[in-house]
Amino acid sequence: MKKSYKFLKKHKNEFRTSYISLLEKKWSLNFPVFLFDRDWFRLKKITLYDLAKELQPDNSEEAPEIIKYEKLLKEGYEQLQAIQECWHEFGIEDFHRSLRNSSKWKTKGNNGWTFKKYADLIIEYRKIVENKEIQIPIIILGRSSNEDHQLEWISKEFISEITIADYN
Repeated sequence: MKKSYKFLKKHKNEFRTSYISLLEKKWSLNFPVFLFDRDWFRLKKITLYDLAKELQPDNSEEAPEIIKYEKLLKEGYEQLQAIQECWHEFGIEDFHRSLRNSSKWKTKGNNGWTFKKYADLIIEYRKIVENKEIQIPIIILGRSSNEDHQLEWISKEFISEITIADYN
């Protein structure tokens, strides 16, 4: 565990129960993922299948239109010239849709939760399970829109080292 977080006794029990329930199970998108809100000591257990609905990943910066636009700007193109190049390559509607989507995510904030991080979590989780290890992802939610969500893995050691908060 990268950081020391405090949990309630009921959280530790839920971690332990979930950990034990995964023994000898085959990989599936029904495996659990925990979301932890530190401000309210709220722990939510969801399935990996529901993760993208619960924590919608931002893939706006991975759109080819945005990648091309940013590349042109870095190459020294003027903003208008870069826009016109993207219009020509992708079409006006598609380029502006990608630009609006990117702008929406920048305004809304997503706590650094990108599609790449989401996909990496799924890949890592599957590798862990296929190696007959048991670890469950827990996403520590950012406290503000400027703080990134943190991914940790619940293992036997994690459960044994948990610091219990005095708020029961």
